[in-house]
This record gives sequence, structure tokens and C-alpha cells, in this order.
Amino acid sequence: MAECSGPTYQQLLEEALELGRLDGRFAAAFEPTVPLAESAGADGRCLGRTHTGFAELLWEGRPGEPPAGLALNAPLWYATGFAEGLATRRAEQRAADLARTRRVFS
Repeated sequence: MAECSGPTYQQLLEEALELGRLDGRFAAAFEPTVPLAESAGADGRCLGRTHTGFAELLWEGRPGEPPAGLALNAPLWYATGFAEGLATRRAEQRAADLARTRRVFS
């Protein structure tokens, strides 16, 4: 039986999700406060790359071409992660602002 040492398709999608989360957390300081559906993946790019370019980034260092579905699905996972990261960071910022306000007025 041949052993596969490369990541599974699921692992590549989870990597896209985590990249989106990290980007979303970072972007919270810069993104305008708009509904998440409008901000996540609004320009159709992931880490500044097209969908195909993003799939190639995730596939980097592996032989052959990325699976066809990766260019379709990875950007969706990235956008989901971006929205989650953005929402998480904004909630943390609101909680910190509230805590500062309470200290000032207590």
C-alpha cells in the first residue's frame, strides 16, 4: 500500500479557513464596519490572489496541478474564516472598549 505524506483535500481547505481567520483578525483594525457578508471576500481575492492563484499557493511544493475543486472551494473557506476572524476580533475590541469605559467611570 502506498503511503501519502501530503495533506488531504480537507486539510488544504482547513488551511484556507485558518488563513482567512488570521487575515480577518488583522483586518479588523482597517476594514470599515459593514455587514460581514459584504466585507468577506468582497473583491473575490484571497491574500491578494485570484481563486486559481490561491489554490496554487495552498498546493505549493506538491507535484502536478491542484485539484480542480480547490480553486472553487478554498476561496469560500477563506471568506468564511475571514468573516469569523473579523467578527471575533471586533467582539474582542468591543469588550476591551467596554472594560476601559467601566474603569473610567467607576
